[in-house]
Amino acid sequence: MDNYEVAKIVKKHLAKDFNCTENDFDSYKIVVTELKESGNKAMKAACFGGSAIFSVLPKMVPDFKRIFEGKDPDWIFETNSLIMLAEILYLHGHTIDDMYQYSVPDFSLPKTEAKYDIEILDSGFDRFKSEPLAAEVFDLESHGPIALMLRAKKNGKTIAIAGAYSESDFLWQINLAVAPEERFGFAGENVLALIKDAVIEKGKIPYFGGPFCKISPNTASSAGFFPFWTQIVSRPREDEFLNLHGTR
Repeated sequence: MDNYEVAKIVKKHLAKDFNCTENDFDSYKIVVTELKESGNKAMKAACFGGSAIFSVLPKMVPDFKRIFEGKDPDWIFETNSLIMLAEILYLHGHTIDDMYQYSVPDFSLPKTEAKYDIEILDSGFDRFKSEPLAAEVFDLESHGPIALMLRAKKNGKTIAIAGAYSESDFLWQINLAVAPEERFGFAGENVLALIKDAVIEKGKIPYFGGPFCKISPNTASSAGFFPFWTQIVSRPREDEFLNLHGTR
């Protein structure tokens, strides 16, 4: 697998999630689609390469098309654009919640050499759930079943644990927890790089990002990952003027 194939697979995954076509991510346009599964969200957006997809509630599609469709996607992250986005959401009873960066590995890099005693497991994870570091890794389990776990030991003590979750046929989300005394050393980047290699050996693409991600940009870069796409999500407003404006 190379970086070109990774891009194709990620586009296929995002197209399903954002109710668009894979070609939309090669359009270098802002595309507006209807949000399929909203939960409490009114909008989620994916900025990938030179394109941006806004998936919004059906009643909001006309407003988003009027404001954004046909504009340059590079315009999305300008201050005036974000203010306009916040204003549209505000009128519909929502607000910008956050922006999240998602990263994938550079597949051209060589495999990483382990610097610690490493144990890789593909079953029997429950016996580790009581361990503090494992509990941090299992925080992501709601996103999919855990499929792989890697433990690093130093002088017989567990200093880092990484887990991979099988969210789809090709994409496995990973999480990392490092012992406090090792967070300023090399344990994090070494274990992250090793779980990356282990997932790739399974024929999958490791990635991470989103609201639960605790992996720092420096650790990610040192482990061979780079930012690949950005997502913007909304949440319902919670202010005293909602009822006055009839947004609920």
